[in-house]
Amino acid sequence: MKKLVIGIGGVSNGGKTTICRQLLTSIPNACLIHQDAYFKDPDRVQIDPKHGWMIWDDLTALHNDVLMSDVERWLENPAAFSQSQATGDCTDVHVLLIEGFLIYNYRPLEKVFDAKYRFVLPFEEAKRRRLSRAYTPPDPPGYFDGHVWPMYLKFKKELEDLNVQTIELDGTAPVEENFERVKTDILDMIKHVQDKQT
Repeated sequence: MKKLVIGIGGVSNGGKTTICRQLLTSIPNACLIHQDAYFKDPDRVQIDPKHGWMIWDDLTALHNDVLMSDVERWLENPAAFSQSQATGDCTDVHVLLIEGFLIYNYRPLEKVFDAKYRFVLPFEEAKRRRLSRAYTPPDPPGYFDGHVWPMYLKFKKELEDLNVQTIELDGTAPVEENFERVKTDILDMIKHVQDKQT
C-alpha cells in the first residue's frame, strides 16, 4: 500500500481548513488530521504572566504526542484509520492531509511529510480575519497584536533558522487558485507513485 503525507500549514486564518475540506472531497482515499483537534483543555494551557492571556499559539498548548500517535496509526494502516473518510476510489495510494498552524515546528512530524505547503498573509489581512471570527474563549483586547502575531513571527523565524523548505501559498489569492494548485500537485504525486509500481 502506497502512502503520501501532505502538510498544509501557516498563518492563522490563512485558508488552511478551507483548502483541506476541498482536498478531502477531491483526492482519492484522502484522510484529514487537524492540529486544532489536539488543543489541551483550557485549565492546562499556560498563562502569559504579563498580560494574563492564555498562550494558545504555542506547541505547549497542544497534545502533540497524541497527534503524532494518530499519524503513526495512519501510517501503519491508512485504509483502516481513514475508512470513514475514504472517497471510495480504487487507487491504492492513500493520502494523509495534516493541517495546522504549528505542524512544521513540531520536529517529530518533519520526517513524515512528502510535501509541505505554507499559507502566508500580511499583518493587516491576518488581523482583519482574526477579528471577524468568534473564538471560545473569546480573544481578549489586544490579543492579536500582543500575542497571536508575535508568536506567528517567532515560529516563522524558527522555520527559517532551521531551513525548513515549504511551498508558499498566498492567503490573499482566490481560494480556488490555491486549491487547484495543491490538488494538481497531489494528483501528480499520486500518478508518479502509481507509475513506479507498474
